[in-house]
Amino acid sequence: AIIRHADTAMYTAKEGGRGQFCVFTPEMNQRVFEYLWLDTNLRKALENDQLVIHYQPKITWRGEVRSLEALVRWQSPERGLIPPLDFISYAEESGLIVPLGRWVILDVVRQVAKWRDKGINLRVAVNISARQLADQTIFTALKQVLQELNFEYCPIDVELTESCLIENDELALSVIQQFSQLGAQVHLDDFGTGYSSLSQLARFPIDAIKLDQVFVRDIHKQPVSQSLVRAIVAVAQALNLQVIAEGVESAKEDAFLTKNGINERQGFLFAKPMPAVAFERWYKRYLKRA
Repeated sequence: AIIRHADTAMYTAKEGGRGQFCVFTPEMNQRVFEYLWLDTNLRKALENDQLVIHYQPKITWRGEVRSLEALVRWQSPERGLIPPLDFISYAEESGLIVPLGRWVILDVVRQVAKWRDKGINLRVAVNISARQLADQTIFTALKQVLQELNFEYCPIDVELTESCLIENDELALSVIQQFSQLGAQVHLDDFGTGYSSLSQLARFPIDAIKLDQVFVRDIHKQPVSQSLVRAIVAVAQALNLQVIAEGVESAKEDAFLTKNGINERQGFLFAKPMPAVAFERWYKRYLKRA
């Protein structure tokens, strides 16, 4: 038991990076068990079609729905519906994020084609992580599926985090250019919470920035957040970038954002992420109200 506990503490220390040490605690056993469960079952999920995509609409300042965000969920036979926060970190660490991310992009394109054939024309944003940037096969696969489905344009918006740009800026620039050449738009996600600088906004050919919800939460009561958002919007407009706000949960937050130049808003105030069929029902109701 002592050796097993020492092994567990060693692996926990490794997760923290080089030069770390840990003293064993009983909670570490649960972490190791969870890691092993994910290692076995997430691979099966990819192979057995247990992953599903939920869609959250984004509302323009005019009240129109022109785009959505795709958010992956795991429909586990053992645990039910598992949110991405519970497995994406492991997918990143293990490298499974590469086939998982490729599946998401291609499945989203197929779903957009189904909506297009029903007369519903929408763009859909997908998240790309730093690990996925090195996957050059996605461009070949994406070109092929766009051709097969008779798309004259790419209906995908790619969301990159600020850390993606920092960790390998040359690779990030190459990936952004390749997606742009396909007709995809590129959005900088979680803007304002990481490492971005104005020089990076000028250097990378992005189309939009997405304000992190830390700026949005109770913004009608937060003078500092209000000033920051006004400044970000002014910079974005000067650079001809769209600004998207996520995590909008109240009408007062929404009123401030709309009044101050936010192009699209997204959050529980409008709709939670939902399966494609549920979104179609929501969309029909929304159009009737509008």
